[in-house]
Amino acid sequence: MAEEKAYLDMEEEEGTIHVSFQALGEIASEAALAVPGVAAMAAAPQTTVKGVQVHLSEIGICSIDVHLLVGKGQVCSQVAKQVQTAVKTAVEAAVDIEVAAVNVFVAGVALK
Repeated sequence: MAEEKAYLDMEEEEGTIHVSFQALGEIASEAALAVPGVAAMAAAPQTTVKGVQVHLSEIGICSIDVHLLVGKGQVCSQVAKQVQTAVKTAVEAAVDIEVAAVNVFVAGVALK
């Protein structure tokens, strides 16, 4: 199995721009945490940043997995939908790429 790239490469007239998956993960994490009802990012295996996995297909399609905890009394599906929108908007605005999918995994509920 081929090793996954650590950078998103964007070819421009002036040269190539390399954006690390770490940077993309941090943008996604910050956007998710800003959504009301998100209590914290959840630990997940093989994450780029705590709670975030960034994937880039061989044909350049970007998708992001977000693992999180919702706050007590929150409606999980509503919070997850808001996270999808916030992460997609933040990453696309910051990096000028299309995010094909934001997959949200509600790992639990923060009871405090």
